[in-house]
Amino acid sequence: MHAFRLGTFWFGIQVVWTAMLGVVFQERASALAPDAVTTYTVLAAVGALLGAAVQVAVGIASDRRRARVGHRRLFYAVGVALAVPAVVVLPAVPSLAAYWAAALLLQIGMNVGGGPYQGIVADYVEPERIGRASSWMSVLQFSGSVVGILLTTQLHGVALGAALAACLVASWLAMDSYVARLPACRDAVVPLRLNANIWTVLISRALINVGFYTLFGYLFFFVHESLGVPDARVTTGILILAFTVSGVLGAALSGRAADRIDKRIVVSLACAAIAVAVGAFAAAPTVSVALACAVGAGAAWGAFLTADWAIAYAVLPRAAMAAAMGVWNLAAALPQVAAPAITGPLVKFIDARNYGLGPRIALVCVIIEFVLGTAWLWRLRLSATIAAPRRD
Repeated sequence: MHAFRLGTFWFGIQVVWTAMLGVVFQERASALAPDAVTTYTVLAAVGALLGAAVQVAVGIASDRRRARVGHRRLFYAVGVALAVPAVVVLPAVPSLAAYWAAALLLQIGMNVGGGPYQGIVADYVEPERIGRASSWMSVLQFSGSVVGILLTTQLHGVALGAALAACLVASWLAMDSYVARLPACRDAVVPLRLNANIWTVLISRALINVGFYTLFGYLFFFVHESLGVPDARVTTGILILAFTVSGVLGAALSGRAADRIDKRIVVSLACAAIAVAVGAFAAAPTVSVALACAVGAGAAWGAFLTADWAIAYAVLPRAAMAAAMGVWNLAAALPQVAAPAITGPLVKFIDARNYGLGPRIALVCVIIEFVLGTAWLWRLRLSATIAAPRRD
């Protein structure tokens, strides 16, 4: 089983989401809306909630189809067909109404295809090799993010949209042509029940993701206010790129560890490294120090994502994997709304009294959220797939 070939679609999905969430949505809001920040904030919240709802609904349907025909390929194809028009036009939409319509169509299409797709490792990979397969998913995720960032710096308008769509279609075709040759994998559908282990993973992941979205949500303000960089946009982009590139290395190196030792240990070590790097980041006096911290935090985040995937595949029920993954993704969608709601008022309150200190305090919040999420994960009940190491 070639985990890399199973994961190629994830590369294209991340190319699109990185470009859209990192640049395109904000740029179009700035060009079309009188109050760009409010427009983008509302769109991001509505989109995240819509995407989560679509994933849960489509996940249930794809589990049922897999039980009948042995695969989920129809959902991948329909998702790409819906998403491609939105991807192409979004960087050049001429009106606010078109912006909203294209953005919501994008959320529907990407989640119709991407939601069921997240169960692909559990569909085809043996449990004892989940860690290494998860490593490939993380590597492809980070690689796609790098390409998405680079495309947004080089292309604009419809040309950017066409390039993003081409990456999405090519990665889907590469995956689908491989899956089409694999044996059918039919399992009886079982109702999704959230047991204590699943709740533990969801809460832990949500807390850690609140930290992640706090870090990225206030990184620009940290660079602009706390470091006093004149061109904060370029510097922030460099820091994000450094974080993302180093994440590829962390993801690649952690796959075997996630198979061989207790996966909670991998998560804990990765989150501890992130906390140290972010702590140094919060105290960083210069951009050079901040860049070194971004590299360290990115490598640790790559290791965390690999173990995070591996724990999800070990804990979530295989016979209802796509539906479970839809619920699992609520722990990433809801923190996108919660992070600014929690941190924004605090940053404004502190900045009003000591300008530039607010974003540094936001980074301290990141450390607290990572610590809480890691500690909560240790409530997970041990099982052979989570705790027992491989010896081969």
